[in-house]
Amino acid sequence: MQGLFFIKRKRFWVSLLFSIILACQSVAFADDIDEIREIIKDGYFVPVGQEILDKPTIDEILEELDPYTEFFTKAEFDEFIKAIDMNYVGIGIIGEQHDQGVKVVYLFETGAAIKTALQVDDIIIEVNGTSLTGKTIDETQEYLLGSPGTTAHLKVFRPETNETLTIDVNRAKTEIASTVESAWLGGNIGYLRLNSFNEESVSELQKAMKSVGHVDGWIVDIRDNGGGYLDAAQDVAGLFPGVEVALIVEGQDHDATAFTSNKQNPQLTGPIFLLINADSASASEILAGAIQDQKAARLYGQTTFGKGVAQTVFELSSGNFFKMTVAQFYTPDGKVIDGIGIKPDVETEIGEELKVAHRDMLLLDEKRATLSGQKFSVAVPVNMEIAVQLNEVFSADQLKERVSLIELGGKSVEINVEPISLESFKITPTRLLKPESSYLLKIDSGIKDYILSFKTSNKIEEKNPNQEKFIDVKVTDFFAHSATVLYNEGLLKGIGEGKFGPEIELTREQAAVFFARILGLDTEGVVNPGFSDVKAGEYYYSSVAAVKKAGIMNGKSQNQFGTGDVLTRGEMAALLVRAFKLQAEDSVNGAGSEAAIGTTTAKPVAVTPFNDVAKSPFAIDILKLYQSGLAGGTTKTTYSPEKAVTRGEFVTFLYRALVSQGNNKDFAVLSVE
Repeated sequence: MQGLFFIKRKRFWVSLLFSIILACQSVAFADDIDEIREIIKDGYFVPVGQEILDKPTIDEILEELDPYTEFFTKAEFDEFIKAIDMNYVGIGIIGEQHDQGVKVVYLFETGAAIKTALQVDDIIIEVNGTSLTGKTIDETQEYLLGSPGTTAHLKVFRPETNETLTIDVNRAKTEIASTVESAWLGGNIGYLRLNSFNEESVSELQKAMKSVGHVDGWIVDIRDNGGGYLDAAQDVAGLFPGVEVALIVEGQDHDATAFTSNKQNPQLTGPIFLLINADSASASEILAGAIQDQKAARLYGQTTFGKGVAQTVFELSSGNFFKMTVAQFYTPDGKVIDGIGIKPDVETEIGEELKVAHRDMLLLDEKRATLSGQKFSVAVPVNMEIAVQLNEVFSADQLKERVSLIELGGKSVEINVEPISLESFKITPTRLLKPESSYLLKIDSGIKDYILSFKTSNKIEEKNPNQEKFIDVKVTDFFAHSATVLYNEGLLKGIGEGKFGPEIELTREQAAVFFARILGLDTEGVVNPGFSDVKAGEYYYSSVAAVKKAGIMNGKSQNQFGTGDVLTRGEMAALLVRAFKLQAEDSVNGAGSEAAIGTTTAKPVAVTPFNDVAKSPFAIDILKLYQSGLAGGTTKTTYSPEKAVTRGEFVTFLYRALVSQGNNKDFAVLSVE
């Protein structure tokens, strides 16, 4: 069973055409062969001996010439042009020859048939009353192709239901493949793929450029692009800044003529890389050679096909066509293309061109360091995690803004960054990575970029379900990360039986223990704090003495610490301000006090979103906490200064305060694993 695309399946390199059609010859020839002999004699790119011209058939003459000189019937030439323009007019299907007619194997998305009841596996047995049974592929094209807007009345047999249907399809222009494809790649890189050099190439490229938007660089892909029209090559060359000359052409007379690029507006901007391979031919090689000679872009891939001759198409008196090689072309620097091709600046393995170019464009910044780890010396599972150790205390939220995970040749991958300790973090993709793919992790430290490259396997690593340090802490709890970090830092203990007690209200003596531990206060050899409700031998005795000596916590009165009393959110604000020496952006006088005795009612100059703090003795402390980015309200507009603090809330505020003590500007990456 023979395939049918409704353009003949014929392997050929799309030729570079100086013009589609030249005027018909003024002299009437007896038949095509005589006319072709005269055309060859007058214009073939090298002299042809009379013994060749005297051969009795067109095929025998062509056997002595280059492989790009061809004879076309009108129908064949139409197909040739459709291949360049990547479209044709018909019903919009790919079919296979079938005993009963034509079997539908594909419906083009841009075709007419997809909008009708026609389905894949249907068999077209009749068109406009003419049976297709027993007809060849070429014969069926005569009935299925046609002018735009004309109707093909189809009689269709559907094997699935064993019924015969009548379906009308209005013929229309169908894109076999898009002239241009585009994408936004990870790292803000634009990608443009040009499949053919035709009349729409530049307009489609510029449309794609606009669609992709502002990017930091472009990767232009002409792999497998067999060529097209000369003026299209000149137009596309004009998109590249710095390309003045497109090519040098030399005909039978050996006179060399320079063809300039046709300047475009807008042009490509930023660094530009061009992808080529062994199937990049003709007009693709013109573009690659012009770009390389004039250093307008860096070439990646393999040496191109090596077609450095150009053809002109002549319409014969019979209505048939003759495509003949009329010239050789060279790069602007005069380098030979024919039989040699264009060598890339960076040679890659077949199929790796885009990945390598994408990687190199992401690494153009010279201020970088390469990370490595035993884990990444082999392909990692698609559900991998990356542990990162820094040299500084850093905010997980700010680190997330500095980290990008990019699939090479693809898009950025969304990630989560979870703190493990104050200086270590876990980076996790939010979805499974693609199997057997290449990735690049980029961490902007503020001084240089840290780079980790790795590949994925097709395996999924079995993991234990998320188990927090405490049985009453879920990973989704707002305090979970804070509790994990403080536990891993040795600063947090539970209440027993594997529990943290996040909803338990925090007492003042418990707060004293937290602060003494987190601030590393000296709890050995302390003096009696002088509170009657703080007895020697109690677990909190030395901590209360230490925080009083440090000026962080005073008593509720001169001789009462307030043991057993819950800590309010307002008091917590005052303690955090003292412990971490937080400052307000505006100059304000006075500060809140833990005790009602001797407090100030000074109003803060600046404001917070909280409407319930103005009359609080801790208003200024809450302001400082808010301006330091540490304060979270009980709602968007309330802070609830008199509300008791829970253990979950307290560890969250403590973690934020600890992180705020780091510079949160730059850091070094010590390791990844």
